[in-house]
Amino acid sequence: MNAGVPWEEVESLYYKALELPVQERIALLASAGPALRQEVESLLEADASIELLNAPPIHLAADFLNAQPGALLAGDRVANYQIESLISIGGMGEVYLARDPARKLVALKVLRRHLSANVQAADRFETEARAASALRHPNIVTVYEFGKSGAGLFIAMEWLDGPTFRTVMEAGEVDITDALEWAAQAAAGLSAAHAGGILHRDIKPENIMLCKDGAVKILDFGLARHGKPLGPDPNSMGASGTISGSLSGTLLYMPPEILRGEAATVSSDVFSLGAFLYELFTGRHPFAGATPLDVLEALESRHVTSAASIRSAVPPEVDQMILRMLDREPDARPSAQEAWQVLRKRKNPAGP
Repeated sequence: MNAGVPWEEVESLYYKALELPVQERIALLASAGPALRQEVESLLEADASIELLNAPPIHLAADFLNAQPGALLAGDRVANYQIESLISIGGMGEVYLARDPARKLVALKVLRRHLSANVQAADRFETEARAASALRHPNIVTVYEFGKSGAGLFIAMEWLDGPTFRTVMEAGEVDITDALEWAAQAAAGLSAAHAGGILHRDIKPENIMLCKDGAVKILDFGLARHGKPLGPDPNSMGASGTISGSLSGTLLYMPPEILRGEAATVSSDVFSLGAFLYELFTGRHPFAGATPLDVLEALESRHVTSAASIRSAVPPEVDQMILRMLDREPDARPSAQEAWQVLRKRKNPAGP
């Protein structure tokens, strides 16, 4: 917890946010200072269910103050894995660089100890492991093992060396040839997930990585579900734009049907991928706004300017495909496989 933010302020805003519907909750968090908002968003993300409300506030404070994120040190062991270093800290847990018994590098994701007793947090963590481990594809992160240790629940997965696409795009304009290659790989990975009966439900640049060898990998299946339609809870929202519970995903990449209270389907993932591709090719987000409420209004009603009108080098067939992916009606969108076929053909016009 940020030592500069009084717990009383965090607790007060946290409970106010929980009582509000999505749009009002977004506005409330947007009005808070950055440090306070970050703390509350972290609590909301960790709280995937109402169960956390059953704990007295003083116990909540103690849990979060004493959790000591990143407490595992080099040389510590989690099951058969030896910790090398801390990579990152998130609302649900920490990711470490570790070595398996054969001394091979792996990424070890550990659920924070104080969340292990939270049934829905543990279920989400296990969902990520089982969904990703059921898929074997060069554009999807490989999960080696899911288990429980003295440090808590953990997922051991392949070590990927490279930035997420949020970092890639923030570095400047992406070369069109590279964008076509990377877009095709992302679409191939999503198509494989759908073919395996998995909805990702949180496709965004932060969950897609560009490895140093040029491979694109889809990460973080923590919100994944098997492919039957899923009904959302329109009053459930989590951290950093991620809506928790059934209404899951990140606001800028969330399809309008989910915001309308409809079920998530493979078309919902396609919309999110389309928003990512638009940003990859143009450097702009199709639904960007100054505030979260502006984003909501844009998702509901803004006309999407074609990518080619912003950047003329975007091939016409790719431009039209992205516009179809961003159609407000799910049935009008192409499948992930169709998107992959268009991108594959355009990046390699002489190929089969």
